[in-house]
Order: sequence, then structure tokens, then C-alpha cells
Amino acid sequence: MGSPRGAGTRSMYGKMMSEDLDQTAAAYALGISRGAARAAIEGRLSSDPALQAKIKLWQENFVAVDLAAGRQVPPAGLFDMVVAAIDAGAREELSGTQTRRAGTGVWTEMGPGVSFTVLFEDPVAKRRSILVRALPGSNYASHFHDEGHEECLVLEGDLIMGDLTLLPGDYHIAAKGSTHPAATTMSGCLLYQSIAF
Repeated sequence: MGSPRGAGTRSMYGKMMSEDLDQTAAAYALGISRGAARAAIEGRLSSDPALQAKIKLWQENFVAVDLAAGRQVPPAGLFDMVVAAIDAGAREELSGTQTRRAGTGVWTEMGPGVSFTVLFEDPVAKRRSILVRALPGSNYASHFHDEGHEECLVLEGDLIMGDLTLLPGDYHIAAKGSTHPAATTMSGCLLYQSIAF
């Protein structure tokens, strides 16, 4: 699978891959991107005209939808309920921990039918925890592990590398200096990976 770099266009196994700017921009415009993800997008805005243009487009689209909708008075106490729900969510966090809720985060395309999302990045250890999602029949290019070992746990589906087939619950590790052969998935898969960068 390999080691995806930061957001934006990046090189992987000699191929260029690009993030889904529409998804990133729409999430930002809606306010869905929060915390470190939002800060990362804001850090890119001054030097990324394509991202600026996409965010402006999505903001205009959402304004048009808002203006087209009929006006309704919200129920009494709605604002207080929203604030209470936010506060309740904040209380769920344990001191010194971080939670990433299912269905949140930005997915970036690695190749046709294959995307990843970063769960956590440790700049000191130079390791990244990611989820990789692949559609049925997707292929991954052969790649060399030059930065360090790569750990993989199959959560759903199947992953086939040569004569090796991994199924849900199977754990696989590739040592630094090893090469993964080209891989595919027949039914699609969801993988948890810990990779070096």
C-alpha cells in the first residue's frame, strides 16, 4: 500500500495522485472540517489557488441553496440544544486522548478505486496511522519500503499479494527494505495501516 504523504498532489511509486479537492473544499465550506484538519486546510489557503477557488465555488453553491430554501423560524430553544450537544461531545474526550469518529475525515485518492484517510500522525516517530479503502478489483502498484516497516490489519474484505491472501482479522508486516508485489482485492477491502514516512 505504501506511505501517503501530506494533503494535496503527491508522488507515490513514481505516480502522481491528487486529493479530492471538492470533498476537502465542501467539508471546509460547511464547517465539517474541524480541529487539526481545518487548521491544515487554512494553512494551505494562501499558497493553493486551486483550493481557494474550490472553497469559493462551494461557498457560493451553499449560499444559493440557502437562498432558494423557504424561510422558517427555528423551534424555541434549538440554539441551546445545539450548544448542549457540542458541550456533551467535548466532555466525551478523555484528557490526553484524541478520538476520530466513524464517517469523519477527508479521504484522498491514492489511485483508481483506492483512497486513504489519515487517523494520526506522529512527527517524532515519523509514523502515520491510516485507513485504506479499495473498491472490488482495485490494484495497488508494487512498492519498496525505504522509510521503515509497514503494518497492515485487514478490517473488511480481502487483499491479495501474489500467493498470499489476507482476510478480515489477518495482520501483515513488511520490514524496512522489503518490497511488496502488486496487490489486488476481489471483494474490496478496508485496511488499517501503520506506516513510516
